[in-house]
Amino acid sequence: MRFLLSFAAICACVSAGPGGEWTVARSAHFEVYSQTGEEAARSAIGWFEQLRAFFVSHTSLELDHRPPVRVIGFRSVEQYRDYRMRPTAYAYYMGTESRDYIVMPSLGASQFRVAAHEYAHVLMHARGLRLPSWLSEGLAEFFSTIRITAIATTVGGDLPVRSQALRGKWMGLSELLSITGDSPMRNDRARNILFYDESWAMVHMLLLSPKYSPRFSELMTALIVDEPGQEALTRVYGDSLDAIERDARAWMDGHRGTVAEMPGVPLQSVVVEASTVPLLESRLVLGELLFDADQVDRAEALYRDLAREAPGLGAVSAGLGAIALRRGDREGARKEWRRAMEQGVVDASICYRYAALAHDAGMDVDEIRPALRRAIVLRPDFDDARYSLALLEKNTGHYEAAVEEFRAMKVIAPARAFNYWTALADALNELGMRDDAKAAAHEAARHASTPSEHAHAARLAYVADTDLAVRFTRDASGRARLETTRAPHNQPDFNPFIEPDDRIRRVEATIEEIRCEDQTRFAVRTTEGLLVLSVPDPSRVQMRNAPPEFVCGTQSPRAVKVEYAVIAGEGTNGIVRGIEFR
Repeated sequence: MRFLLSFAAICACVSAGPGGEWTVARSAHFEVYSQTGEEAARSAIGWFEQLRAFFVSHTSLELDHRPPVRVIGFRSVEQYRDYRMRPTAYAYYMGTESRDYIVMPSLGASQFRVAAHEYAHVLMHARGLRLPSWLSEGLAEFFSTIRITAIATTVGGDLPVRSQALRGKWMGLSELLSITGDSPMRNDRARNILFYDESWAMVHMLLLSPKYSPRFSELMTALIVDEPGQEALTRVYGDSLDAIERDARAWMDGHRGTVAEMPGVPLQSVVVEASTVPLLESRLVLGELLFDADQVDRAEALYRDLAREAPGLGAVSAGLGAIALRRGDREGARKEWRRAMEQGVVDASICYRYAALAHDAGMDVDEIRPALRRAIVLRPDFDDARYSLALLEKNTGHYEAAVEEFRAMKVIAPARAFNYWTALADALNELGMRDDAKAAAHEAARHASTPSEHAHAARLAYVADTDLAVRFTRDASGRARLETTRAPHNQPDFNPFIEPDDRIRRVEATIEEIRCEDQTRFAVRTTEGLLVLSVPDPSRVQMRNAPPEFVCGTQSPRAVKVEYAVIAGEGTNGIVRGIEFR
């Protein structure tokens, strides 16, 4: 149960569109487009809000920064078929930079398990988890079993259709681990069903078995940092793949009915606004879906028809601009986008989507900046747009503008927290705002998840504490050269002559003699005895309060502080790097 809570914190004719009138129901967190009327839309939005309330109330997952999830429910499988991602996809989740989609063949209580499966993918995307396909789909299918009441919540238990199918031949664990989202076998209906069956069975055991569940979080951590699945499983559980598969089969035979019990969620009233969707708007919604699903030709055909039937729509011009950009036609994209701006495009997400596509296509920042600024004007709390604009300003050297946009963001999404704080720390360092930069670097360290991320955060804190300086080093042939380095901030006695490999000692002493031999040598008296220190090159010794000239021989006693590199050599204890006369 503890892990389940932790996971959520982590966890027809194109021109006409599908026939029938559409209804949309909107809450604060969802917009449900239904082809089967208002009642189905309201019922679905109530279930989605209940799912969301459970995860928010029992975990630390932050979802308020996310735009409303767009749910599209068709009248039938036949209507849905033209908009599915792959032939075997009964329903699907799709996430872009600016929108989360859940697309289903129909809505209603009979589809609640499917809805819960796809909403689990929304949570994984919100958390920024990049999981292997078997684990991602297995977790989603496991959470599809969730049952929520005001008194208690259960998740787990048997899925008879899947467990009965697994009484036959399994595909083998090594093959399961190798399957990716674009594997050809995912288009084979029978093999794809077996993939889901076995993925669910594996996750069911890993989460609920007393033998496996205590180390599941360790497995998740390994897979999140891209450790190969076979290596992660065998390392974490200390057993072979064959043994783990045998355990999974045995678990399905004897424990498939096991459930986890958690607190319930009191029902709360949710404000829902429902209305009929004009034909033009429903076609725009489907055009966006086609474009995001990479069905660009069909999206363009729809937008071209709309441009003829309803000229002057900024959303249509922006859509055509995005299509042109996707195809590499930058001039066409600029033309359509300028037209969209002149037509007064009023959808902040369209502006943001264009900016994201323009960035991916490598277009000039002067093409991207206006789109992001317009998105923010249209929706001041659009954190994704502000974050993108902040990065753009930082990367072009406008550090004050970058810091302003970073600090205007309302919520820092967990998935971008590390990158947010490192970018802010970098910009603050460039502005010389050392205390703020160091605080941001420490925040970045709190969100670091890999050794390289921890090192990057530490480097930013180090930069905040230091100044750029130069020092002498030696190349491979032993020749001295200058290189840039960092010196502690406000440290006036930084010594550029100390070389990186020096083993430095600092002593208080009294100078007794200067010996002018093959090399100049200083004889100084310390509490530990006499030191003889060489000066191979007087121009590479940091002198402070030194007399205007030195005379060889015995010296009048004078207190000095000496920095020297310890070097065992004939007639010397080391090389003087610095000497301060008191």
